[in-house]
Amino acid sequence: MSEVFEKFLQLIKPINSYDDTDHPKAPDYSNLDSWAAHPDIDGYQFFVPDNNLKVNRNKNDVDVFYIHPTGCFEQTWNSDMSKNHSTYERTEIMLSNQVTPFNDSCNIYAPEYRQATYYSYFAKDSDGTKAHDLAFEDILNSFNYFIENFNDSKPYIIMSHSQGALHAQRLISKYIQDTDLQKRMICAYVIGYIIPEKEYETLFPSIPKSVNFNDTNCLLSWCTVAEGFKRARERTIFWKPSGWDLEYMDQRIYGINPFSWNNSSEWISQPECHSSIITKADNYDFADRLSSLHSRSNKSIQYSSVQDFTSALNSKTGLLEARGPLVDRYKKIRYFNGDLHSYDVMLFWGCLRKNIKDRINAFI
Repeated sequence: MSEVFEKFLQLIKPINSYDDTDHPKAPDYSNLDSWAAHPDIDGYQFFVPDNNLKVNRNKNDVDVFYIHPTGCFEQTWNSDMSKNHSTYERTEIMLSNQVTPFNDSCNIYAPEYRQATYYSYFAKDSDGTKAHDLAFEDILNSFNYFIENFNDSKPYIIMSHSQGALHAQRLISKYIQDTDLQKRMICAYVIGYIIPEKEYETLFPSIPKSVNFNDTNCLLSWCTVAEGFKRARERTIFWKPSGWDLEYMDQRIYGINPFSWNNSSEWISQPECHSSIITKADNYDFADRLSSLHSRSNKSIQYSSVQDFTSALNSKTGLLEARGPLVDRYKKIRYFNGDLHSYDVMLFWGCLRKNIKDRINAFI
């Protein structure tokens, strides 16, 4: 871990221990203000990079329940969900670049929740996992509210990334698997958080890995890095049915390649659906993690001016490696270290948009 990163962690370290912190009030999911995305909320989830692309805001036959990643870098264990904070602005940006592939085929629901702070992954005691337990409490409550009040027994998809994927693993393993809810789950995109191969059967004994583009009732995941990149962090927190644990980051993980929708280690592209996107914003610094207020800047998504890259699944690690002119452009971004975690969805935006429809058609 670099000295610069160590200093950054100290700047965002919560002031008090978890148990000595006054935690934010639990959200009320009967109130639309507690939802980051909902068919009745005109938000970033309806952005498209091309105005000729179709958007269906509601009345779709399928729902998607999206759990967004970490945007909280505050000196507290859990976000208070204030819409005036930069944390919420990052949530809006995540809506624009991660859940927009669903906006022509699904009704989009995304709870705002008391997400755990980024520092929680580096806490040397149980404070970090306690923060995630609180965050998961909201995810479970919001999912139950979604099922009971919005879903109306329709087929649905789980979409999640990073912290959201960590919570999705727990939600699926403990509350969806082996219930009637599993039968209606078209698939689960659980992206950007490790699923160790050795733990897959422990977590999901009844949910198969996806191995084809049109598999259903399945789970799929990928973690994207530049070719040859190795993560510096040795271990990360990981939830198992037996409780919290630490897992090594360099072990073999489950993953697929969104260009092929299988686990081939061949370097490939997918020209017929390949369209990577970027988020554009006026007077907004995407690298700034220390600002506290929402900038109110205008934002949009656009196709990347450079599209050319290929990807392959590393047969030893399970990481999805990428190389080519687009990846070379990312290498020039300030603080870029080779991890394409923030671009897990943006790189494959067009292929994901097509794949969602392929899986829905196969299911229905």
